[in-house]
Amino acid sequence: MILEGLDLFMDTLSRSKYIVALTGAGISTSAGIADFRGPNGIYKRKDIPGEKIFDIDYFRQNPQDFYGLLSELIDSFTNAVPTKGHMFLKKLEDIGRLKTVITQNIDGLHKKAGNTNVIEVHGSFSQYVCITCGKIIPADDKIIETIRKGKVPKCSACEGILKPDVVFFGEPVHGLEKALTEVQKADMVIAMGTSLSVYPVATLPSYISDTTMLVILNNQPTQYDRRAKIVLNEDIDTLVAKTKLL
Repeated sequence: MILEGLDLFMDTLSRSKYIVALTGAGISTSAGIADFRGPNGIYKRKDIPGEKIFDIDYFRQNPQDFYGLLSELIDSFTNAVPTKGHMFLKKLEDIGRLKTVITQNIDGLHKKAGNTNVIEVHGSFSQYVCITCGKIIPADDKIIETIRKGKVPKCSACEGILKPDVVFFGEPVHGLEKALTEVQKADMVIAMGTSLSVYPVATLPSYISDTTMLVILNNQPTQYDRRAKIVLNEDIDTLVAKTKLL
């Protein structure tokens, strides 16, 4: 009997011992997290300067512009709960298959779901960094309330401007070397909800061995579809519900 599609995915999943997941915005869509690059994404808005809103040099000179936007979004990040896709990965960790999650997302939902080895290559809103003295301050009610009011939060040590510990354009990503090591150790790499087009994370699948099973779960085609052993183009929540693991 020749297995394909979801059946092949489940069969291989049951035999894999070192799974690494690469995740993108598509895994968080149903959690109400704003999309950045989609047709109706934040970067398409006329009232902000496109991707410059996340440019580190622009932020240093215009922090008020960034926090004006974040005041609209902060509650969606603060109140979001993990989706079925996140809980699917938590289940894979619980049964000893999943070893690492490498995510491009900044919503912190993998950690909320309970995954323990998460590489947030673009950072998250869980803490803030002073751009003057470098002090790291965990996100607390005071900072969040300041942002809700559209104001710029300041450092408690030096009154410098606080920046969320999110990777802006012009800044290095977090944990890329560790992420590369993990995909090279994996016997299965699952790319979930990512177009695999944002660099440098988009390069990671090119480093996996020929014997590693590359699985792409995404509602749109990606540049790696031809190389993948399994490609399932479907909504993530709908897809993982079919696995019967939740």
